[in-house]
Amino acid sequence: MNIYDEIINSIKEKLNLKEIDTNATLASLGLDSLDVVECVLDIEEKYKIKFEPTETQELKTLGDLLKVIEKKVK
Repeated sequence: MNIYDEIINSIKEKLNLKEIDTNATLASLGLDSLDVVECVLDIEEKYKIKFEPTETQELKTLGDLLKVIEKKVK
């Protein structure tokens, strides 16, 4: 399982969802700004990735989050 699948599965588990659309807004998935911060902090800790504040402020969808992560793990 790759990092993206792990993150998606983690979010599905946290939100108790069977399927998740990466184009869905974080708000439509039930994530408020505090949830997003917690998610980002968990990812930083688990995968040793550092997000810049400007990167996290611009996150609107799960796909946005995955794109930022993709830049970090290359």
